[in-house]
Amino acid sequence: MLVVLVLAQAVLAGNFLGGQYDALGLHAIGARATTITSAIQIVILVWVWRTGGPRAAVPAGVVQTLLLVAEFAAGELRMAAVHVPLGVLLTVGIVQLTTMIWRTPLPPRVGNSRATVTP
Repeated sequence: MLVVLVLAQAVLAGNFLGGQYDALGLHAIGARATTITSAIQIVILVWVWRTGGPRAAVPAGVVQTLLLVAEFAAGELRMAAVHVPLGVLLTVGIVQLTTMIWRTPLPPRVGNSRATVTP
């Protein structure tokens, strides 16, 4: 979900920079949704780590959320020289973190009768 939100943010920013000034309001709403979703993601990343997932995802998620807060502030303060490059870096980082989690193999189910059959 976070990847979809951040990609939508890029589209809305492009629309605004291209002259569709109504997109800025949606971009601001998207910024709130992205930041809140990233904060919630930390809890999910802790759960993933505790079930055998990559430990590095938790600090990466925390740093990502802190950078999103800085990104939000830079946008509100109209600091485009910080806001735009940080947004690009965050988009790349969010996609990389999502890829890391999706590549993590699922732990085996306990009590699955179909998991292994020995003759």
